[in-house]
Formats: sequence, C-alpha cells, structure tokens
Amino acid sequence: MPAITVKSIELADIQKKVLAKKYVEIFSEITNVPKDRVYIFFDGHELENVGTAGIRFSDHPSKAWSKFTEEEWSKNPDIVAKIKEVGNL
Repeated sequence: MPAITVKSIELADIQKKVLAKKYVEIFSEITNVPKDRVYIFFDGHELENVGTAGIRFSDHPSKAWSKFTEEEWSKNPDIVAKIKEVGNL
C-alpha cells in the first residue's frame, strides 16, 4: 500500500480532487502499482499554524490559491477553468 502525503496549507476540494488524480496517475504509471492500491492523504494546516521567514501566514496571508483564498479565486472563471483543465475534469 504505497501512500502519498500532501502537507500544505488547507486546499479547496477541487484542488484536492485534481492533485489526487494527478499524483496517483503519475505514481501508478511510474511504479506499475494499480491506482486503487495507491493512497493519498491531505494534511492541511490552518494559516496560523504555518509560516515562513519567521512570520505566520495568518499575519501575512499568501496570494496562493488555497481554501483560505477560495472565496476570491473561485469567482474567477479563468482560474477555475485552469484547475479543471489541469485535472481533466
């Protein structure tokens, strides 16, 4: 049972769907392990629990597309289309 763990700030559901599909496809293709035998775990962290350069993201929010900025980017049809295109959704 191979497992892939994604550690990041919390991601939106559509992002997790695309990442799960892509990571498992690539892993299966490279290792010949059937897709249904590859597990993927998302370990999402809230902004106050993640930081860089000594500054928490909650104190200096990122513009990265994530669950925390979903309200903003999910209204942009170009961004949503891009995510769906990457995932072939």
